[in-house]
Amino acid sequence: MTASNDRLDRIEALLEASSIQHNREMAEMRQIHTQEMEEIRAGLRETKAITESNARAIEAWSGRIADAEADSRAMAATGDQRLETAIADTVAMIADMGRQQQETDQRFEVFLQDSRADRQRFDQAMAANAAEHRAFTQNVQVLLAEISRLWQRVAG
Repeated sequence: MTASNDRLDRIEALLEASSIQHNREMAEMRQIHTQEMEEIRAGLRETKAITESNARAIEAWSGRIADAEADSRAMAATGDQRLETAIADTVAMIADMGRQQQETDQRFEVFLQDSRADRQRFDQAMAANAAEHRAFTQNVQVLLAEISRLWQRVAG
């Protein structure tokens, strides 16, 4: 039985060594598993923090974007209103300028007609004056001729 006992002792020693080795490997595996689980948990916490931060940032940006869109719409409406006002002012100004041009044309036409009438009266007055001047000159010549003849008779 000694051989069998020896063999049994060796098997028990092998089993004990195997059990010790197995327990050591299991402890190492638990430690590695614990470390890996802690790293995974830390990664999950970090991912959760990033996700929450991103959600807050998205919410903040969506508010800013909505505000910017509202501001943009308001500025566009204001710009449209200003453009409509400017167009209406320009149309009114052009219409006023048209009326002023028409009034100026009418005044010029009246002025031109008055000038032509004045010119015609002036020409008629000049013609009448020239006729009177010729008549006066003829009368003076006749008088001078008469004076000369009288003078010659008195002197002569």
